[in-house]
Amino acid sequence: MKKLSIMFSLVAMLALCACNHATFIKPDKAAVEFTLEGGDASVGVSADGSWEVKECPEWVTTEVRDSTLVVKARRNDTSKVREGNIVLASGDVTATVAIKQMTKCTHITTDVEAVEFEKEGGSKTVNIDTDGAVQVVAPEGFTAEYAGGVLTVSATANEGGQRGGDITLKADEVTTTVKATQSGNVCPTCNGTGKVICSKCRGKGYYLETRGEPSNHGCPKCGGSGVEASTFSDLRKGTGKMTCPTCGGSGS
Repeated sequence: MKKLSIMFSLVAMLALCACNHATFIKPDKAAVEFTLEGGDASVGVSADGSWEVKECPEWVTTEVRDSTLVVKARRNDTSKVREGNIVLASGDVTATVAIKQMTKCTHITTDVEAVEFEKEGGSKTVNIDTDGAVQVVAPEGFTAEYAGGVLTVSATANEGGQRGGDITLKADEVTTTVKATQSGNVCPTCNGTGKVICSKCRGKGYYLETRGEPSNHGCPKCGGSGVEASTFSDLRKGTGKMTCPTCGGSGS
């Protein structure tokens, strides 16, 4: 009777184990790619039973957290691209996640070439596609941070003139830039002076009249007499400056 009881218990355990096997395993990613530096990646796994990691490359470690597979890759110092597969299994049911790790950056691609800010400042994002560990350098007046495929660019309020420059993104031997510009309280055309070089005399205050006998005339556009004088010293010249067409002379 005791032997019969033990036999029934073993059969029940085997049946329970068999019932707990999954009929499907579906990772939400078919492949995971790491940069040279390595790091962590998460793969969501759908299954109707228990599953485990059956195989994985020696250069990665795995951890199962509920329905999530966490993959960790070490830095790749082999100078070669590393590739392999992680195999998930439940009885006879299996699923594969391809793993790849680059040896150095091959590209940095941005979804926009420039970001523009009003004088009040603010933040904007740029989507980045890259297989490298990106380092960022921003021009004066701007900050830029890169994380998880997104470049976040910020600008403080600008009380001066228009400013701008290139945000540089670099990984290994690959470099690209995103241009950042911001308007300000000071007119960018005249730099706040309200005046620009006279378009008629090019800043000289007089111009050469070539009809008939060549003669100099004071430039009327910037305050000159507009007529010829008997001697150049008597010529009433203009200032060489005219009202800024952008700001109308306000300087802002």
